[in-house]
Amino acid sequence: MSSDRDTPRRFSLRDVGYRRFQLRLWHGMALDAWLRMMRGNWGKISPSKYPLVATILIFATANQLRKWVSRAVYERDLDRVEISPAPIFVIGSWRSGTTWLHQTLIADPAFAGPMAEACFNPEAFLAGRRLLAPLLRLAYPKKRPMDNVKVSPETAEEDEHAILLSGANSPYRKNLFPGRDIAGTEPRVEEMSEADAAFWRQAWLRFLRRVQLINPGKRLVLKSPSHTGRIREILRQFPDARFVHIVRDPYEIFASGRKVTVGMSTVQALQTTMPSQASSDRSRIERFVALHAAYHAEKGDIPEGHLVTVRYEDMKADPMQVLRQIYATLEIGDFEAAAPHFRESVARAKGYRPNKLSLEPGVVATIDAAWGDYFDRYGYQRMSARARRPQA
Repeated sequence: MSSDRDTPRRFSLRDVGYRRFQLRLWHGMALDAWLRMMRGNWGKISPSKYPLVATILIFATANQLRKWVSRAVYERDLDRVEISPAPIFVIGSWRSGTTWLHQTLIADPAFAGPMAEACFNPEAFLAGRRLLAPLLRLAYPKKRPMDNVKVSPETAEEDEHAILLSGANSPYRKNLFPGRDIAGTEPRVEEMSEADAAFWRQAWLRFLRRVQLINPGKRLVLKSPSHTGRIREILRQFPDARFVHIVRDPYEIFASGRKVTVGMSTVQALQTTMPSQASSDRSRIERFVALHAAYHAEKGDIPEGHLVTVRYEDMKADPMQVLRQIYATLEIGDFEAAAPHFRESVARAKGYRPNKLSLEPGVVATIDAAWGDYFDRYGYQRMSARARRPQA
């Protein structure tokens, strides 16, 4: 007899605070990108999702027209854009604090990050972006479906969404059909076919040039957990790149990741049945191990002084000190000049309350065994050691 953990699940949009007619990620794709991603996947769509797919096709057609306009107007300018200085990459596991650190760093006026309006409409956002801004503000949800982080068109987002919505391979494709195997979910460029890798590079770099075009003279700060396993590819494109690696209590990462999976799958999937809790947990364990195996195999390629590792817990306790450490280690600018802007950003984030989460003893044991290297490498105690710690 299977346990509840082995039973496929169903969730409603109400479960994650989302409304039926709010936009999904896929509404930001151009038609050619959408058709590329859906190749071989049409038969996997649940019938109840057909109306949603119809709206995506309507938006995709409109985005395709905007994409052509954008190319006609900006193509020559983009060919001349140089992404300089080399970007700063915020890396680390999903749910380790990358979003918070990313959004804090770009408070420095010398930096810029890709905004949500660009990441969620990557190939067409240049065309008519000022005219459409009021409509986008109305369409956006107030917060993300998996946590309490606020969202708006001006919120800094991860460029992985731009990669995904340009039709390139990305692990985020799995959000389409969480319970089915689909092609094109490789996180690392080295795992892709030669043609897919070339398309990936073109889509990514073209997007970064669009972001740089509207932020002349500013240094880009980019964030994607998937980039943690792409160090060599990043260095091929940007040999002088800087990296800020953030780590966090593994139990917090795992528990928070569970909620993210439910939120993203419920909102974005084109199927109605989700993987069981046990299946989802196994995938999360495996992704984490693979991500950090790739990172530790490649981080030695990063030049001396171009990588700093910080702890989420230290950032939470004293964000200004952590930011000062980042600037001093990476030599990325004048910290004192940026400090007033950081204080404002930190003050705005003080109202954020992370979700309270817990884990079953069996899951704790699995994490201890599978993620042991992370515990040891970054100095996190296992739950058994915490239980034995004397009370103050």
